[in-house]
Amino acid sequence: MAFHLPTGFGYPDEPTVWVVDDDEDDRLFISSAFEDTPCPVSVLALADGDQLLPKLASCQKLPRLILLDINMGRQNGFDTLTQLRSTPTFAHLPVVMLTTSSDSSDLQRSLALGANQFMTKPANYNQLVVLAQGLTEQWALA
Repeated sequence: MAFHLPTGFGYPDEPTVWVVDDDEDDRLFISSAFEDTPCPVSVLALADGDQLLPKLASCQKLPRLILLDINMGRQNGFDTLTQLRSTPTFAHLPVVMLTTSSDSSDLQRSLALGANQFMTKPANYNQLVVLAQGLTEQWALA
């Protein structure tokens, strides 16, 4: 028997933040960091950019924030962002490029393609929790 919390308590019915990253450890750490904030946020993790649009098309509630890695195996973050911004139904969704890259050309390209923000992944878990808390406050996720 499944237990469901009433709306407004605990996690929402649908994940609020979607993480698109081909590194399994990064997906796990990012998800955990959002759970470790004072107001936990539900996260959906996708393993590659080519999964994002089909998943968006089939979801009942759109995410309030998408964290998108640049360097992924099948479809990179730039191509994924381009597809997202060219799809009217999803073009408005906030996207933060969260990547290991600190290259200024990646920053410029991300913003030119329509990313709302560009952030380099923190060096340790505590910094990642601080980043998750900052994103939760900035984007009013909780």
